[in-house]
Amino acid sequence: MLHQHKRSKSSISDEWWTPHDLFWELVDKYKFLPEIDVCATEANSLRNRFFTKKDNSLKRDWIIGKKKRKCWLNPPNKEMGKFIAKAYQQYKDLRIKTMAIVPLNIQSSKSFQENVQKPMERGEKIMVRPIYKRRVFAYRGWKKREGKDVTSSINGYCVIIFGKSRDYGFRN
Repeated sequence: MLHQHKRSKSSISDEWWTPHDLFWELVDKYKFLPEIDVCATEANSLRNRFFTKKDNSLKRDWIIGKKKRKCWLNPPNKEMGKFIAKAYQQYKDLRIKTMAIVPLNIQSSKSFQENVQKPMERGEKIMVRPIYKRRVFAYRGWKKREGKDVTSSINGYCVIIFGKSRDYGFRN
């Protein structure tokens, strides 16, 4: 799969924080408010309920308590395919709806084809839409490290919503 690891020796990490303004823009645009952040730390979680690396959301169901809640997913690059597969499995088996933000180049991956494209073609409720404009992400909340800008994304991104097939409020 493309870009599943740091892009170069100078790359800091494959884990980047979702900007709050982008999160709320997507929530508003798609009328989808996640309650659980499934790939987070205490410092970067966008929701009060979240799973950390220690919670290992790849090996557990995305449920807290007995209630099924909508989830937010910004997976680390090196595990992108695994998380896309997990999001689909959680939707298919448990009907847990998830909004994910991923690089556009994932669309050429086997994981995307098996867990997003083919299910959409079968009529399953999965929606994929581009996120317009280059977006600014931060590494551990930093805008600069050693005097260098660490926020510029070199990828285009898209949003995948498992459990939604209509364009509520879709606009450019």
